[in-house]
Amino acid sequence: MSTLLLLLADIADLKSDSRLERMTAIYDMVCLRSFPDDQAVEALMKANKARELSQEDVKVTMRDDPARAWDLNDGGATLWIEYPPYHACSVRWNASEVGDLTRYHAIAAIYEKLTGNYTPVQPYDDQQGDIHIHAVGKKRILPDKRTESLFVFEQHITDAKRRKAGETGFSLRFVHQFAPPAEPGE
Repeated sequence: MSTLLLLLADIADLKSDSRLERMTAIYDMVCLRSFPDDQAVEALMKANKARELSQEDVKVTMRDDPARAWDLNDGGATLWIEYPPYHACSVRWNASEVGDLTRYHAIAAIYEKLTGNYTPVQPYDDQQGDIHIHAVGKKRILPDKRTESLFVFEQHITDAKRRKAGETGFSLRFVHQFAPPAEPGE
């Protein structure tokens, strides 16, 4: 039985555990411990019978960016790999609220301590149509001038009519990303 499957079984047995904690554990195991080894991530998804999304489904979210994604069989939770130039691993899911991110911050802090030299990034806020996107995170500059970042993204619908009709949930994602060197002047 794979390590991730054992981890998921242990997590499912904890009655006090929440979906946020399960997604945090998956992010830790896959995006922090296995990524950026894409083959290791793919093997974990296969071993755990995650259903790969079609390229048509992936394009809805990623547009023309090269990527793959898997349904984690958790009521809409997905795992994504975006391929370079922005190489990223993310766990995404819908929630009724953002929730307590203490566990996420704890595993991120362990990873940051192991890899070193992270600094906070400016919070990101953007309104894209009816959706507001907010992100916070930390980054470090690697010796080859690429940037390694850990982010938490939250997005929600802001349109009053859509919210009144019941679209009040949040979409959350944890992202581990390697970005190419910044262009001069950025």
